[in-house]
Amino acid sequence: MDILGTERNFASLSLADLVEARDLYHWHLTHQRNVIGTAVGLYYIRTSDPWPSSRRTSTTTATSTTTTTRKPPRTFQNSQIRDYSWPCVLVLVERWLQPADFGTGPGQVSVDEKVPTTLYLPDGRKVPVCVVQVEPAEPARDPVPAWVWPERVIGGGLPVITRSQGEEHVASVGTLVTDGHTVYALTARHVCGPVGTPVSTRLRRAEVEVGQASVHQLMRVPFDVAYPDLVCHRTYLTLDAGLVEVDELAEWTSQTYGLPPAGPFADLSEHNLTTKLVNAEVVAFGAASGYLRGRIAALLFRYRSIGGYDDVTDFLIAPGRGQHGSQPGDSGSVWHLRQTGDDQAVQLLPIALQWGGQNLLGATTGRGFNFALASSLTNVLRLLEVDLVVDHNTQAQPFWGKTGHYTIASLACEHLKTSRLKTLMRNNLDRIGFQLAALDPDDIDAATAQLSQHPRFVPLADVPDLVWKNQPTHVVGGRDTSFRRGPEHPTHYADIDEPRPTDGKTLRRLCMTDPSLVDVEAWQEFYSALGHTDPADRGLLPFRVWQFYDEMVDAVAAGDAERFVCAAGLVSHYVGDASQPLHGSYLADGIPATDTTPAVGQGVHAAYESAMVDAFSLEIVAGLQTTLTHRGAEQPPIRSGHDAAIAVVRLMDRTAKALPPADLIAVFAQTQVGRTTQGPTVTHAVLATMWEHLGTATVKVMADGTRTLAAIWEAAFAAGKGTSTIATAKAKAVDPAALQKLYENPDFVRSLDLDHIGAVLKQPVP
Repeated sequence: MDILGTERNFASLSLADLVEARDLYHWHLTHQRNVIGTAVGLYYIRTSDPWPSSRRTSTTTATSTTTTTRKPPRTFQNSQIRDYSWPCVLVLVERWLQPADFGTGPGQVSVDEKVPTTLYLPDGRKVPVCVVQVEPAEPARDPVPAWVWPERVIGGGLPVITRSQGEEHVASVGTLVTDGHTVYALTARHVCGPVGTPVSTRLRRAEVEVGQASVHQLMRVPFDVAYPDLVCHRTYLTLDAGLVEVDELAEWTSQTYGLPPAGPFADLSEHNLTTKLVNAEVVAFGAASGYLRGRIAALLFRYRSIGGYDDVTDFLIAPGRGQHGSQPGDSGSVWHLRQTGDDQAVQLLPIALQWGGQNLLGATTGRGFNFALASSLTNVLRLLEVDLVVDHNTQAQPFWGKTGHYTIASLACEHLKTSRLKTLMRNNLDRIGFQLAALDPDDIDAATAQLSQHPRFVPLADVPDLVWKNQPTHVVGGRDTSFRRGPEHPTHYADIDEPRPTDGKTLRRLCMTDPSLVDVEAWQEFYSALGHTDPADRGLLPFRVWQFYDEMVDAVAAGDAERFVCAAGLVSHYVGDASQPLHGSYLADGIPATDTTPAVGQGVHAAYESAMVDAFSLEIVAGLQTTLTHRGAEQPPIRSGHDAAIAVVRLMDRTAKALPPADLIAVFAQTQVGRTTQGPTVTHAVLATMWEHLGTATVKVMADGTRTLAAIWEAAFAAGKGTSTIATAKAKAVDPAALQKLYENPDFVRSLDLDHIGAVLKQPVP
């Protein structure tokens, strides 16, 4: 190394260096026909490029990239940020040009159009340039946005509606903010419109006005107003932030739908806005797309130049692996920086307000990825002179609650591969799951009483509990024959881990060894050997799923979308039950007492499946969103109702191994040591201890249930030849009244006990 040389280590370049270099070469870069935008960040390395040896520095690596042999165009899809990526100026181009493409000959491009590989500053500093090929396009819109309308309270991630020139516009609430006197909902300025524009949502399934556009709005500001210490001439920073003055504060929550409680916002300035943020993981919940994962692809993205002035946005956010990114309708969403603390706890820090998007197509694949354009939340809050509202109305959780282990149906829709089926199920999502934004824990308990006085449509995933487990004299459609007794009850469980006295074998072990034993007669014989002759003691959960599979296949074969949606929504409840460990165990509510030992862990069922799941529903949803991005257990082909029943037994087996009922009971029992109350004590401390020991496994088994449900739906749709029998025009939202008429009919997928269900199950064709 030449000690007196002028070579510099690119890793030492600051954000200010990058911005200064881009500004100095502003005219050269922005007036080339091939350049569509610039940004600052870290160098993108092709995934096919080898990793350098430990002796190579950032300087030599950067230099060597300019002298390598002919390589394919660099795109966001085929490149990545590596731990040795160096600071650079990013230049996005429409066409990838090789050295031989430049010249004065026919068809060649003038050398004046060549993007330099290095930018030189007057004092000798050198800034590398990373060229990325993209093809700009309008953001792609999902034909079936994942709208989730609030039922009780409105919060971040939920949709709001405005109208302009006869057209309806739907976008996202970002969060709540306050100026100390009035509370506002923060969203994108182009969403809320001019001052006084009415803003509404569909609250409790009816459109209602919830506020009006405030006078406090930002479109864009001179760059130096936001970053006085960074050099960027003739440049405006786009903020596109607007406030909605809310009418009834009690109808709003500061909790963002679909995300755990957030920490303090990420306070940024030119002093800590560095390239360390590039490639950082961020998450959001968009009204149109639902849960969004992404990474910060670049900073200070210059996306437009008009009349000698440039427009810049703080963040260019790329979609996470496996996602196609945000879409129209997500404007106004707040992105959160996902940060892991010293104690390994994950904290979400609000960092950016999304105001737009750009579809950047990679030339090598032709696939489009919706990149989000977002402004720094720090700039928005400072310039609007407001603060974030925290802990307002957060006790009213915006999702799940006691129905948490049923609403896997909502997530299963996203794992469907058949386009027609996915469209049909997503169009009927609010018919299947509660989707109650702000479901209080007591609401599910009160629902049955309300039904007896005010009959109404019940989301299908909860019909088996809220309707069928009741007497028809109390609830229309009830199937109980007496108080809390009837053929429906044993269809929700199967105690397949109870050992047979003669050999210690269990139904679960026998069926896993020989799947042909997933047979009604074999189960009758086994239960009888245990002395279980009462129908209530002879659980038949897998056979209930078999019965529903047959119904789904028949409905699809007949081209009856209504019947299929109804059966598919109902079966989601039973598959959800199968993913709960206590629904597959004779230890369902603790270890029974014997002649010599007392009962242990009584009350665990409600404490775990209701209280704990409800108390940590936010963490569960966040965990599910992450877990479901990974591949789950292999699902053998499902070609019949018998195969579907076997799939459920296998799900119950995996659930029991991930969360052994005895271990679960032991955790709960330990929390009860030293209690003075007669019954079990379920305090926040008890639930926190249970979550600490059981939370990760709970998320795992619920994700497993989601994948299994999706596989069963797919198999039934394929067996009935759904792509031929269910036309695109039929893949629409079904009238709730039609679904209600079906499930209130006692002959629709009749509730049968183990001794009577065999007669209706269709045996597989050899």
